[in-house]
Amino acid sequence: MRIPILVVLLLILIVVGGTWWKNTRTMDFMTPPSEAKLAEIRVKVESSFPRADVAGDAISVPAVVPEPQPVPPPKPAIDLGDLSKPPNLLDYGELAPQGAAHMIELAMALEENGEFKRALLAWERVIDFTQPDDAQTVTAISSIKRLRPTLPDWNVKPEAAVAISLHAGAGKKFAKILPSVLEGVARDLEMAASGIIKVKATVTVGKTSTLDKDPTPVALWLAGPEQKSISTEVLSFTVDSPDALRQEVMETVFQLVRSHLKRSTAYTPPVGLAEGENPQAALDFHITRLCWSEFATAMNLPPPPPPLPPPPKKRR
Repeated sequence: MRIPILVVLLLILIVVGGTWWKNTRTMDFMTPPSEAKLAEIRVKVESSFPRADVAGDAISVPAVVPEPQPVPPPKPAIDLGDLSKPPNLLDYGELAPQGAAHMIELAMALEENGEFKRALLAWERVIDFTQPDDAQTVTAISSIKRLRPTLPDWNVKPEAAVAISLHAGAGKKFAKILPSVLEGVARDLEMAASGIIKVKATVTVGKTSTLDKDPTPVALWLAGPEQKSISTEVLSFTVDSPDALRQEVMETVFQLVRSHLKRSTAYTPPVGLAEGENPQAALDFHITRLCWSEFATAMNLPPPPPPLPPPPKKRR
């Protein structure tokens, strides 16, 4: 059975009209909303929006962006000098006026380039040509201790070594043991000087003797090979037992060499012995190879001429 089209249209109007009337019959479309209602609507609408990354105050002063600092130019590479020439014992001495810090930088750069022989020379120039502070001195000596054992002796030709003499005088108590101790010290000095010097030990035994329980005085000095050669001052010490003899000899020899360099040369004096420090290490690393060479050369200079006699007085 077919429903007439007019009935269908009528039913549609009834459904739409009824639904509209049911849902809007209590609404007032003519009266404007109150201020409280409008404020509530605004809050709801604003809270539904995503928050922007801007200041809430529209007149806020914009943040000041600092200007980028200029990038300093790269430090120029340090000049390593002419690496084609064979190293010389005096190398880098001309750079001493630039100070210990520059010399340390040079030594480190030479090590980085694998120039270990030249690096050792630069480290030595820190302690014998510049005026380093305590920290720079420790750095330089530590580096010398690290490099010296890895490199050959500076002089490998025994005939080219500079001859000096190590003299000792003592009583009869140490007459038998002192020569062997002095010979051992002489060989240690040659090693400390990297083959630059040749040391002859000479012992003079006095006629007087002391009792075994009494400390025995020993006198030491260094000189050139000839009888009239230049010599250092004479230092004496007393020792109670043969076991302590070598230690005392080594300490006294270090003091003799250090004192002569301090008094007779313009080099920075070698660092003194620290409390409990091994004197052999001080002889090896506090005194540079250049200073050993200068010391031995000074011992071989001709002695100064005797003073001229006073002029004769004129006869009246």
